[in-house]
Amino acid sequence: MPDVVGGPAGGAAGSVRVLVIDDDPSIVRFIEIYLGGQGFEILAAHNGAEGLERARASAPELILLDYSMPDMDGPEVLVGLKRDAVTRGIPVVVLTARAELVDKVKSLRLGIEDYITKPFDIRELKARLDSILARRREAAANTEAEGLKTLRRVVASVSHEVNNPLAAILMCAEALESHHPGVAEVVAKSRVIQDNVLRIRDIIQRLEGVKVLASKPYVAGEQLLDLEIGEEHR
Repeated sequence: MPDVVGGPAGGAAGSVRVLVIDDDPSIVRFIEIYLGGQGFEILAAHNGAEGLERARASAPELILLDYSMPDMDGPEVLVGLKRDAVTRGIPVVVLTARAELVDKVKSLRLGIEDYITKPFDIRELKARLDSILARRREAAANTEAEGLKTLRRVVASVSHEVNNPLAAILMCAEALESHHPGVAEVVAKSRVIQDNVLRIRDIIQRLEGVKVLASKPYVAGEQLLDLEIGEEHR
């Protein structure tokens, strides 16, 4: 389990989980004192290898990464984070005492979200984190909206193409039953056909009423779409 050094106990609802990867405990403590009481749950890793392990295990929403550490430095940790499917999407802010342009460019090319030079103003750090989170929320909302539009277009097309064949199947099943009312097996099978046709129609109608798209873990690392259906289509 990662060290929780601040923030709501157990990661209370609404808190933002931040992993600080820094070999200087005073920096971690400084961040914890300010951010721990402002809706952030601060986790700590004291070297690069531990940081990679805990990033994968704790699924933080943000990572603060020291650029210069012994054994494994910031760029090496960044490469490890970006190579791992579990951690590559986590935004990373680099904390660096090295203000050289070449270091900043290298970090940006490795896919960091932002960087801040030590010593830093903690209020500036919080403002940077708030900005990153706001951009992420906006991007997620836009992605969901586009996904809904695409789904609705697909459903409308499928509905148009499928409803006519379904109507024909339903009419044939009803006609078969009406022509052989005394044959129990024919009637039973006709009812099965009719019930399943109506079930398909119901599924399509429910898809037309999707209001929210979300994903949830499925198997072998895959995600399954969880569709929230409008009440009028339930």
